[in-house]
Amino acid sequence: MISLSNIPGEITEFCARCAEGLPSLTEDNARIQCIRKEFPSLLRNTSLFARILADITSGAKYPDLGYATMFDNELLLYADPGRLFSLRLFLWDAGDYTPVHDHSSWGVIGPVSGTLEVINYRRDDPGSQAGQARLIEAERLLLEPGETAFTLPLNDGIHTIGNPTDEAMLSLSLYGSPLPRGYINGFDLATGYIYQIVAPKIKKKVLATKALIGLDKAAGEDAFKRVRAHHLDIMRSAAENPK
Repeated sequence: MISLSNIPGEITEFCARCAEGLPSLTEDNARIQCIRKEFPSLLRNTSLFARILADITSGAKYPDLGYATMFDNELLLYADPGRLFSLRLFLWDAGDYTPVHDHSSWGVIGPVSGTLEVINYRRDDPGSQAGQARLIEAERLLLEPGETAFTLPLNDGIHTIGNPTDEAMLSLSLYGSPLPRGYINGFDLATGYIYQIVAPKIKKKVLATKALIGLDKAAGEDAFKRVRAHHLDIMRSAAENPK
């Protein structure tokens, strides 16, 4: 867990406003609009993020570089105690992009610096063949600091995002409470193959338990059940979710 005493006041104040506005909203689109109204002012607070980046380089406790996240360029900035949402910082080198992937929740994204490219896809297949999908590019956005885009759960939120420029940049994402599936789907555009993406820190534990099954089946299966249960619990909770 992140100690509230380590979180900058601008972050806690922003998240307090989000926590106040979200509980009464029952539809994802309404939640997205609520956050998109608040997000630009935070995205434009470059002095705040300059301090956070300086803290990262100096080895400060916040944000925690060892915290389990889905992507290796991702840092957890805040997790709502009521598990309504989490706020995440992404660091992008020149030309960095995520794999094409879906989401386990709704979300709002935007750049703090530089340009963030968002390429949205839609499925163009009936979904009848397990592990396969045919995707068509639906939209391509170039966001500047203060501008936002959104995503939705599962097939309604398939995209890749990244840095199309030749300079490093950073972006923010706020995600709602995730579905309890324990992974997100990645999509290979060339082959149509669908694969699961899990947090690297957790993936190591899962692979270790699978390998243990080969050496000691009973011990390995017991360990796998424990790791999987813990994995799903982490993914359910915005407070403990790797992204």
